[in-house]
Parts: sequence; structure tokens; C-alpha cells
Amino acid sequence: MYLRRAAAPSSLLLLPMGRSTMVSHLLSALSTAGLSQPRVLCMFEPDAAYERAVRAACPSVGNIASLASFRELLAGDDPSDSLLIIDPSCFPAPGLDVRPLLPFLGGDFEMVRHLVALETTAGDTKEFVHSDADGRVRKIQRYYHPVTWPFASGVVCSLIPVASIRMAPDLPLDSLPALRRSLAARGIPSRDVALPGSVFDLTNEAGALGLSEQCVLELTPTSGRERRATGSASPPAGGSQGNRCTTHPSARLLGPVVLSDDVVIGEDVLITGPSVIGSGARIGRGAVVAQCLVMPGVEIPAGATVRQRVVSGNDPSQAPMPGADTSRAFSASSRHVTPVEMPRYEARPSVYPAAKRVVEGVLAFVALMVLAPLLAVVACIVKLGSRGPIFYGAQREGRDGEVFRCWKFRTMYVGAEAMQRELAARNQMDGPQFKLARDPRVTTVGRWLRAANIDELPQLFNVVRGQMSFVGPRPSPFRENQICVPWRQGRLSVRPGITGLWQICRHDRSNGDFHQWIQYDLLYVRYMRATLDLKILVATILTLGGRRPVPVSWIIPEADATRAAVQRAASGGASASAGRRARRWLARVRS
Repeated sequence: MYLRRAAAPSSLLLLPMGRSTMVSHLLSALSTAGLSQPRVLCMFEPDAAYERAVRAACPSVGNIASLASFRELLAGDDPSDSLLIIDPSCFPAPGLDVRPLLPFLGGDFEMVRHLVALETTAGDTKEFVHSDADGRVRKIQRYYHPVTWPFASGVVCSLIPVASIRMAPDLPLDSLPALRRSLAARGIPSRDVALPGSVFDLTNEAGALGLSEQCVLELTPTSGRERRATGSASPPAGGSQGNRCTTHPSARLLGPVVLSDDVVIGEDVLITGPSVIGSGARIGRGAVVAQCLVMPGVEIPAGATVRQRVVSGNDPSQAPMPGADTSRAFSASSRHVTPVEMPRYEARPSVYPAAKRVVEGVLAFVALMVLAPLLAVVACIVKLGSRGPIFYGAQREGRDGEVFRCWKFRTMYVGAEAMQRELAARNQMDGPQFKLARDPRVTTVGRWLRAANIDELPQLFNVVRGQMSFVGPRPSPFRENQICVPWRQGRLSVRPGITGLWQICRHDRSNGDFHQWIQYDLLYVRYMRATLDLKILVATILTLGGRRPVPVSWIIPEADATRAAVQRAASGGASASAGRRARRWLARVRS
């Protein structure tokens, strides 16, 4: 839409990308993958002017054809050939790389492959509320990336056997998402290959400006300072300048600005970056161009002011026209949600986590050597006690959500996980975890191992591998970590531990204590340090694994002091500033 009233023949292929254009970037990516002689498929009837413009930007382009003419060209291809269709409107933020599809090139001729961009949201989460016919909420389902994430924002490119197109000549080649759906509906085998990272949606102006800004900043990693131009020989500060550019001495270029070839900048012009001025563009006297992408051949009249626009026509004040974009090349109909970064709850910056990883790895290795005879005896008892393996490796989420196997001595009968759904009604916990006082799935030997906390000794192997720590949040599976987003982010910012603050301080077991689980996990993340870990280890030993609760004020005195300050502030016993500081602290912990 934003290219519809272009001053010169234009499409997304001619979109400036820093010093180059979209078509040259695409051809460079294909050349890196060992592919050459690409053809251009237009969603409109290309004229001679458009063809000249594309070939001038990249002379190595092959055929330039409309959709109808393109189908005729495919008649000359061999059925064993594969067709790689790239959609430039769904452009990867790291740049196009088709190599993930290349292993399938020349094999599996009946299989279609799509390079699919996954949708991104704030915090990598999305919620759906399910209601009945009367509008009553029945269920709230939350999806997390990448564990349970079925949302695609667009198709970057598709590798299609020519034989598949011959079988269905009416396939919608003008839209890769529609093509992907049509192939699935016709029963033609296809497979998605996930694209890492986000994409720019170039079907709208905001996406094109975002891509342009990224390209400019990659060329100029440090922003330039104000410079009053003194001629056309030197590039703008913090930017770059093409050949045969003319810049009036009174013009000012602030920040990173990229000037293409044959650009003319008039008297008293102000251009602020990040901006890209396309080849042959002319900016009249006194014009102001702020954070814009100016297409090739555009003339901005004297005195005009343009801010944060893709300027494709000679009337920069013209609002984008509604309706379909008739100036696209290749296929384009994807929609992308612009990623928004959510602040992550993390431990305070410190060298302690790295030092802790090294020291604990050494100590865990020594402990395994010392306890080897005990571990061998326990392994024999578990093997003789019931049928099944000696060890049980449960999948747990570690730091940054990385999944690992948390090892324990097996304390349950084989098939215990399948029985959990049947016992769900008897769950004694109020949160996502599952626990029964007399769990029928636990073996006789397992009850003794659990009572002595010996079943968790194999987790020393996880500590050696750096997957766990001696002290940290309880290692939990994904299904237990998805209830509260800030809590998930906080507890997954550090390595899980064999013991932790919740295990020794929890004091509401009989009524379910999920609220304490959240509170103590976030307290530990905030105050993690060597003395805190040492206190928790000593308390774990003295309480035999948390059989008797320890007041959290004994472990983290400043947490109790801050809560007392809040109470005094509420009753007028403390200064208002101290109360505000305490309330801000509590808000951070509870978030």
C-alpha cells in the first residue's frame, strides 16, 4: 500500500536496505546457498520500465513474469526439479538464509518444505479465554514459546517439487500462507521448518521502517553527531554516501543517514536518522526528513516535513491508500506481530553465579566419589525391591527454560506417571504440583529412600554437568512452571537446586502452599549470594531436609526488616520515603 503511488517503477524488490536493495540482498542469500538465475514472479503485469529498474538494481535476475506467464515458464521445468519461492514481505530480522531448506533439495521429491516464522508476543506468552454459550469462563489456556507454541506469523519461503505444482495447476502461488493451506487440504505431504528469531512484516509501513532502521544501525554501530555538510565528497557523520551525491553546505544531517547514488540535497535541509535516501532522490530547500525511508527517484518539495514515513511518491503528505498492495513482487500475505520486550526478573548482576557453578561442580564430583559405595548399595536395593530401572530421569526446566533430565533413584512403580491422572482428584496441593500423603504409586523401598532424602543423591550428577545447583528453586516440569509468568521468569533465571528456601521455610503444607512457593523462589532469586546458600545448606542438614520449618527471617533478615518497615509506614511509625522504598521493594518481589 505504501508503494502504490510510487514516483518511479517500484516494488518490495527495489526497497532500499542500507547501501543495497532488497533484490540484491535476496540474490546474495541465494548465491551463498549455491543457487543462481532466480526468476521474479510479479503479482501485477510488469512493464518495460519496471523490468529496467529491477535489472538495473541486479543484472543477474532471470525471467521477470506475471503469474500467468510464470505458469507457462514452469511447463519447461523437469518434474524432478524443485521450486524455491521466497516471499520478501515476510523478511527475517537476522536476514534471509535459505540453507535450512537445502538438506531437502534433491531428495524427498514428494515432500513440500516451508520455512515458517513463528509469531512473537510480549513475554513469549499468549492466553486464550474459553467460555460457554452464556459467556461464563470455563478455562484460561496459556501458551509458552517454544514449548507449546502453534502460532505462525508468516511463511518466509517454500521449497516445492515441480511435480506437486503439475498435479494441482491452480495452486495459489501468489500467497505462501494460502499455498501452505491449499497443499495440506489437497493431501500433498508438507513439513514446516521453524525459523529462529522474528520477522519484519513489509506489507505495512511500520515493518519497512523497522527493517530500514536495522540496516542503517548495522552500517553505523555508533550514532553520529550533528554535522553541517561542507560539500559532496564526504559521507554524513554516522552514515554513508553513494556516488555522485550533491549536498548543499547549509544542509544538516543528524545521526546515521545513508545516501544512495545521485542524491541531491538542497539548501537548509534537515535530515535526522536513522534514514535512508534512495538513489536519484531530490530533497528541496528547507525540507525536513526525520527517520524516513525515501524510495529511489522521489522528489520531496521545498519546505515539506516528513516524519517516520516510507516516501514513495512526490507528494509525501499523501496518506497510505487503503486496499490491496498492487506493487508487490513474489508472494506476500503474511501478518506479523511486532515483538515487544518484557522486562525479565533476574538476579542482581554478580560474579557469584559463575563462581558458584565452578565450585559446586568440583564439590559434587568429590561427593559422588565419596558416596560411590552408598550409591552402589542403594542401587542394588532399588533393583531388588521392584521391577524397573534403577534411576528415574524426569524432564525438568533449568536455567532459561532449557530442558534436562533430573536424575533420582526410582521410588515408584513402573507406569506411575500414567496413574497420576486417575489420582488427580486426591491431590493435596493447591498449585500445579501433585502430592499425596500416602501415594499408592510409591514402592516400599521408595518410602524409605524418600524419608531419608537419599533418592535425590543422583542429582549430584546434574550438578556436575551444570544443570543444577546445590541450592536454588525446586526443579519443576513445564506443566508446573506455566501458572504465573513473572514467577516462571524469575525462577528460571537461575539454576534449580537440590534444596532451596521453599523446602526449609514452607510452613503451610497441609493447606497447600503454592503462594509460599512463589514467594520464597523470588526471594531467593533476589538475594542469592554465598552466605544465603550456606545458610540454606546448614538449615537443610539440621532440619533433615526441611522436616521442621525455619523462619525466613533467620535466613534473609533484610526481607523481614523491609516488611516491618512497610508495616511501620502504614501505621505512621516510619518516614514516608522509607515506606515508599519498602513498598517498591515488595512490588518487585511480588511481581
